[in-house]
Amino acid sequence: MKFVSFAGFEEYLDGLGLFSMQLGLSRMHEALGRLGLGRPGRLVAHVVGTNGKGSTSGFLEALARGHGLSTGLYISPHLVGVRERIRVRGHMLSEERWLQEANAVMDACADVGLTYFELLTVMALCIFCREGLDLVVLEAGLGGTHDATCAVAADLAVMTPVGMDHEHVLGPTQADIARDKAGALGHCPAVTGPQEPEVMDIYRAAGAGRDFLCLDDCRVEGGFRIPTESGPVLLTPDLLPGHPPYQLGNAALALLAWSRLARSGGWQFDAGLCTQLLGRTRFSGRFRRHGNILVDGAHNPMGLAALCDALEAAGERFERLVFQAMRDKTLEPAILARLRGLADEIVVPKLALERASDPEDLAALLGPRARVAPDLGAAVQEEAKTLVCGSLFLVGAYYELHPEHLEP
Repeated sequence: MKFVSFAGFEEYLDGLGLFSMQLGLSRMHEALGRLGLGRPGRLVAHVVGTNGKGSTSGFLEALARGHGLSTGLYISPHLVGVRERIRVRGHMLSEERWLQEANAVMDACADVGLTYFELLTVMALCIFCREGLDLVVLEAGLGGTHDATCAVAADLAVMTPVGMDHEHVLGPTQADIARDKAGALGHCPAVTGPQEPEVMDIYRAAGAGRDFLCLDDCRVEGGFRIPTESGPVLLTPDLLPGHPPYQLGNAALALLAWSRLARSGGWQFDAGLCTQLLGRTRFSGRFRRHGNILVDGAHNPMGLAALCDALEAAGERFERLVFQAMRDKTLEPAILARLRGLADEIVVPKLALERASDPEDLAALLGPRARVAPDLGAAVQEEAKTLVCGSLFLVGAYYELHPEHLEP
């Protein structure tokens, strides 16, 4: 199989199914073996969890790159275009480079049966291997035991908070989800963000015998004191201007991870530079304000609760809430009630995505002030103070309408 255009490659990807998945790492190991891929970077960090994976990965990559290292970053999902998922030295790659790598992978692996996510993961690893990078940051797509990124040995596992999400795949309880994600532990040192006691017990058991650091042990009044070889670094909300309160934990976890990686790699660790880099790093769709519009990709109970916490603490209220969610997401009545309390009017747009909730059904859950819009363009009015949240795919639809607001 040979792709003659990037559009043809995208069509093939779409045919694989964005949400299709097959558990197990056998296909990944087969593909990596056929391609003869070694380590994708001098050091590799896995970022695994339910909430904050994208931000923590982005903060960590920014810290390394800001210290002069060559970096690779692999994230998911994308918001507007698939090329967002793979970045080298902070930049997306050209369509031509994507096409070259896709054909190289398919030449060797067309019969392996790689899924959508597996194919992109193999492509990312090929690209990173060719680039000779210092640090590669791999964000897990789903879980940890069977996630395609875990086919590669890591030097540090970075565990973000665990909450309820993807229960239909990982299991119905938080313990089930934690046990799956714990598959990333036990092979290398690890750092973890705040976890529920049940989750922490599972993680400690899985990581037994390895260096295992908990961000909660760094918590002080008003922030986090991160231990480093050159002395502790205090990270407080005032050092993250424009970020919501919940990003403090993600930034602190990334800083803790960077302190471990810098020590392992023999790399510079500049405390002042770290706080500057964390303060100026931004992520599309993560509490981003665009005029009167606030866009946030909170899409599960933990994420939505954190968003509500931030907005309620600030006393912020909106003229309009634009909300959509995927059909397989848990929508807790208490969270929906808090969302209703943030806005005068609620609009549920139809999304051109089979997995999206039926807008009529979702509007009924949101109460009598909710109405349906035929699409996102009809739901968002730039002159009205509006909160757009509920799904990363809704956020992606917003940036498709307003690509000028997308981070480069």
